[in-house]
Amino acid sequence: MTESQNPSPIRISRLLEIDEEQGFPIGFTVVAGGDGLTNEIASEEFNRPGLPLAGFFEEFSPKRIQILGKGEMAYIARAVEEGNTANIDRFLDHDIPVCVVTYDLFVPQYVLDACSRRSIPLLRTRLSSKRFISLITMILSDVFAPYITMHADYVSIHNIGVLITGQSGIGKSESVLGLVERGHKFICDDIVRIKKVRAAKGFELIGEPYVNYGPFIEIRGIGIINVSQYFGEGRILGQEKLGLIIELHEWDQSYNYDRVGIEETYRQVMGIDVPVKQIPVSSGRNIPLLIEVAAYREIMRRLGYNSAEDLDRKIITMMRQERKQND
Repeated sequence: MTESQNPSPIRISRLLEIDEEQGFPIGFTVVAGGDGLTNEIASEEFNRPGLPLAGFFEEFSPKRIQILGKGEMAYIARAVEEGNTANIDRFLDHDIPVCVVTYDLFVPQYVLDACSRRSIPLLRTRLSSKRFISLITMILSDVFAPYITMHADYVSIHNIGVLITGQSGIGKSESVLGLVERGHKFICDDIVRIKKVRAAKGFELIGEPYVNYGPFIEIRGIGIINVSQYFGEGRILGQEKLGLIIELHEWDQSYNYDRVGIEETYRQVMGIDVPVKQIPVSSGRNIPLLIEVAAYREIMRRLGYNSAEDLDRKIITMMRQERKQND
């Protein structure tokens, strides 16, 4: 596991690609400054630049996305009509990476020309400012989320992200292949990126390919195979919330393995506790089945059922009944 990484700045062109990949929920159109799509943003924060447009530039943060809604565009339209464009020029002279006009509002030609001269992309969306802010916040929170990378394999079992770790050659990829054959979903092989993202109740961990080179997996003795060709596109998934870590290691007679499962073991990943199960590997053990059962057990545990505790209660009840009979 590597140290937490600081996400790199992203180009404006990448924002357009993300919008396209997600089915155009924002529906960006480039109305000016198209040669500035290589401009970069390095923060998930944004500005509503009402005060700078009115001439107040103290504490102005120009390196963020600048959102121009109804109020801002009404002010700009009047300023252009009256020939009072000094503050517009001062605003645009701050090396702004991008401006976004909401509500599909009309943009005066003066502003279009000014953005084009400065290579500032001027994007427009039909969305309201409130809806755009909601969507762009989710997108940028994901893009700029802190992350770590891990040498592991990643699958989704019953909608739980399962990270399979272990030494090279232990059988991680073969286990993944067996799980996909059993109907579960392949996410990535070899290097997994784990991102810490905001959720409704705090933070959660999302696992995805570190480099999205496609649904390929390496199987020793066979080579590289395309998982989607063998099992179909329905067995491929882009990302999943991390819910369980499986540690594969060679069987060791001297090791004290957990045989009951009453006490849960956790590993901290970026400050979040993730359940861990250690599975010893030896000849004849069906590792994909054991991983599947471990994931199912985690689902039941979340629902409030623990089979080990259930058995423990039944044994205690039987012992009490026997004691009463003997008394």
